[in-house]
Amino acid sequence: MLVILLLLILTILFYPVKYRFSAKGENTLDTLVAYGKVSWLFHLISGSASYEHGELKWKLRLAWKKFDSSEEEQKETSEKPVVSEPLEKEPLEGKKMEVKNNPPEKDVKIAKASEKGTKIEKEPGIEKESGTEKTKVREERRSENVQTESKLKKIKYTFQKLCGTIKKAGEKKEFLTAFLTYEKHQRAFEAVKKELCHLLHVLKPKKLQANVTFGFSDPSWTGYMLAFLGSIYGLIGEYVQIQPDFEERKLEGNASAEGKIRVIYFAVPAWKLFWNKDVKITYKHIRKYIK
Repeated sequence: MLVILLLLILTILFYPVKYRFSAKGENTLDTLVAYGKVSWLFHLISGSASYEHGELKWKLRLAWKKFDSSEEEQKETSEKPVVSEPLEKEPLEGKKMEVKNNPPEKDVKIAKASEKGTKIEKEPGIEKESGTEKTKVREERRSENVQTESKLKKIKYTFQKLCGTIKKAGEKKEFLTAFLTYEKHQRAFEAVKKELCHLLHVLKPKKLQANVTFGFSDPSWTGYMLAFLGSIYGLIGEYVQIQPDFEERKLEGNASAEGKIRVIYFAVPAWKLFWNKDVKITYKHIRKYIK
């Protein structure tokens, strides 16, 4: 039993996941043609996906079970509810129009009586308004005073809040500078950086070819992307040709990659960082700061 378990662990750690990818396009999604394939453990687990003419198709195999994008499309079409046609409403609408066009005489009488009542009620109302003008002016003045007081309070609150945010920002800046300049934290960051660089070097595809022309609407973003690609040019390889366009927004060309990934590539740096004392201390400090 232990031998089988050991063989299973070694297979998971060392057997590679093979991948292959290719794409080409001319500045629009309609012209994009992409294809990708992944397989592991003698194709016992595999998958592929393709994008062409705006359609995405994929296939997946898990041991002896197979899944396909066409099966989902068939399920969606079968599960769509059947919408019944609406019934004709012409005779009902005609009846409603007849009722509206021929109102009864009682409603007319009630409407006239209500109009008379409103006219009678309006006359004493005018006399009351003339007698209460002074009280209304006083109420308006009081409301204006209350509004000015509330505005002053809001201004005072916003000023205090602004001062508080400035103070907190200064405290955070001091804390961050102290946090970053601490020796153990610096050693932890260096260890993480070293392991990440090694991981990226190992994950570099064995075959990589690309000829891409790119550009953003803002030329500054094109410059930033070019600087980033230049920093990782050693990992990308010498078979990659990148041409920036600072005048217009553009993304066209072709690219293909092929390589292998093993779980051991991730397990080794994770194991090293897990037993690193500086990384443990830095992780604890970060958790305290977040809380």
